[in-house]
Amino acid sequence: MTHFLNFLNIKDTKNIHETVSDENFLKVSIFSKEFYEKIINTDDFNTFEHTLIKWIMSIYENNKIIFEFMKNHEENEFLFSSIIGFFYQYGIGGYDFNKNKSLELYLLAINNEKSLNQKFTNLYYDIFQNNIIIGKYLLSLFYYKDIILDKSFFNKYLKFARIGDPKAQYQVGICYEYGQKTKTNYNEAFKWYSESANNGHAEGQYKLGVCYEKGIGTDKNYDKAFKWYSESANNECAEGQCNLGICYEKGIGTDKDYDKAFKWYNKSAINGYALGQCNLGVCYEKGFGTDKIHNKALIWYYKAANNGCVEGQFYLGVYNERIKNFKEAFKWYYKSASNGCAMGQYHLSYCYRSKIGTETNYSEALKWYKMATEFEKN
Repeated sequence: MTHFLNFLNIKDTKNIHETVSDENFLKVSIFSKEFYEKIINTDDFNTFEHTLIKWIMSIYENNKIIFEFMKNHEENEFLFSSIIGFFYQYGIGGYDFNKNKSLELYLLAINNEKSLNQKFTNLYYDIFQNNIIIGKYLLSLFYYKDIILDKSFFNKYLKFARIGDPKAQYQVGICYEYGQKTKTNYNEAFKWYSESANNGHAEGQYKLGVCYEKGIGTDKNYDKAFKWYSESANNECAEGQCNLGICYEKGIGTDKDYDKAFKWYNKSAINGYALGQCNLGVCYEKGFGTDKIHNKALIWYYKAANNGCVEGQFYLGVYNERIKNFKEAFKWYYKSASNGCAMGQYHLSYCYRSKIGTETNYSEALKWYKMATEFEKN
């Protein structure tokens, strides 16, 4: 089979384009097929992910558009959910590291099997079928490596953490905070974040700041939260930069300073953090620390929304409702609501009740209103 990287530059695509007119879909379909073939032909399960990630990144550097195309395709849950799940599992291709999301997407692909003979035909059918097989394979590997082997991984982290490795200390803190590979223990999480932070690890410094701000494993202390967010931000942690911006915006552990809030949101956004991108959009919309520039606000809202930020999705809904693009408003309210944003749920309820971008549906309106109130209550 012609290798994907060579195929991207192929000149004679006439016959293929008779089947699929969209050039980006053509590229993605080839990528999907090669991804599938690499999985079913692998004979080394220990280095499989490393080899696959290296191959993906060699493509990603020059063809980022196909990754965005997969993410935004209207049928991506049927055609590409397994591949997108792999991106989330390892934080590659512009996707945030999120193992829970990857598991959800693998299961989605497998559960779609019942629609195999109904949903698509021809080329779409092959991609749909490959997506299911990829999902089954990756889910099996996920369970083996991330559940069966979890305990041994945790013990390895702990071993290196105890001899002073700051990255391992941070990972042990994560395990204790979220109950990954061990039981949840906030005091232990705080302890290991402290070790990591004091050893100069930027993400450890950020998490220690969160502990002090939220009272996780320690008493709340906004001054210390601000201190550790500052350390983290200066060490180029995008999450720390965003939270430092929030401190300056809201006066947490320091005086309010919109100019500095804008500065740190901007750094966080440029470094790819979705919430930082959303907050930078708010700055441009409201004129916090900068001039009001609505076009820039919209650009950053879109970046945040497409990177999975529920607040960014909500603000896009608000923007589109304001300019009377009601179908687009409904679309973004729905995404925001589905991803757990209470304000998005309230607005989606209103859309269903008032026929904004959709048909009137009082049962859906009530459902989303109840979800929003329950979310806020908890």
